Amino acid sequence: MPDLLCYLVGWKTPESVRNGAMSGNIFETFVISEIIKSRLNNGLDIQDSLFYYRDKEKREIDLLIKDGNTLYPIEIKKGATPDKSWIKNFSVLEKINDAVIGHGAVVCQIDHTVPVSEQVTALPVEYL
Repeated sequence: MPDLLCYLVGWKTPESVRNGAMSGNIFETFVISEIIKSRLNNGLDIQDSLFYYRDKEKREIDLLIKDGNTLYPIEIKKGATPDKSWIKNFSVLEKINDAVIGHGAVVCQIDHTVPVSEQVTALPVEYL
């Protein structure tokens, strides 16, 4: 992926992608595109099931996957040391009426699954 990205945007090396100021944004875009491809390849709808959350207090959740009335929050981080601060905004979902909050995930660059909390697991990006 870094080679194609470098070519498309005119960067000289894959290291420019990995270490540049936009590396976190690029990683997030990659993860979301892989989730979209996976859902489509499995015959699942993406039309009304994938969302980004941001409220007026600028609290964000990178991805919400809706399945019926259940919301599954996903945070995407380029880092490799999961931390509870990464999921602090998941609590805003408790205010949504008639929604069930499913098990959440942090997709990051770790080698194996790691519990972040009772309701959230950090997953290696390779699981996508």
